[in-house]
Amino acid sequence: MYKILILSMALLMSSASFAQTDSLRKAPPSKPSPPIPVEAFAGNKGLVFQMIVSKHFSPKSRFGFFNVTNFVGDYKTTNQKNQYLSQSLITADIYKGFSVNAGFTMNYMTGFRPTAGLQYVFANREFLAVVLPRFDLTQTYNFETFGLVEYKPKFKNNWGLYTRVQGLYNYNTKLEFHDRSYVWLRVGASYKNYQFGLGANFDVYGPMKVNENSFGVFLRTELF
Repeated sequence: MYKILILSMALLMSSASFAQTDSLRKAPPSKPSPPIPVEAFAGNKGLVFQMIVSKHFSPKSRFGFFNVTNFVGDYKTTNQKNQYLSQSLITADIYKGFSVNAGFTMNYMTGFRPTAGLQYVFANREFLAVVLPRFDLTQTYNFETFGLVEYKPKFKNNWGLYTRVQGLYNYNTKLEFHDRSYVWLRVGASYKNYQFGLGANFDVYGPMKVNENSFGVFLRTELF
């Protein structure tokens, strides 16, 4: 009797173990969570800090969170040119990299504004592209497009190349003039989850399109 009971329990445990293993094989692999890049750029005119967050609430969720924040600190604080820009958005996937979003934007000139728009993200091991057009929903109803392209092929022994082109264009639709735009360039080396090299920031401000350029070095890391 005891032998039959022990044999039955052994068969039951083996079946459960096989079923669990089989279910794990059939379960779809979860998408890896994208890292959070954090960068410091030391230019000849000031220091620029940037962080970008793009996460889904869960591996299978259609909804997520996107944030891009940057601070610019002028070395000569008496000039009062320190500035910040931050966008925080809730995203909802609609089709193969495309999503709709809504949230708010804040900057040192216009303060807080609700905003909404679209987002497109394409990513693989070597290439990343992000395009984010949006409209402010109050006050001057600014239209803005943010874009980012990275090419980062890996070589041997954890080393690789890192390049990035990042741009922004903001237009005041109520008063019909250019508000802010920039193109930031980065080129350097990558080691594991660190990137470093040379950079250039080309910034343009206001309807008179006042140009301020900065050249320097950057250090970047990806937080997992």
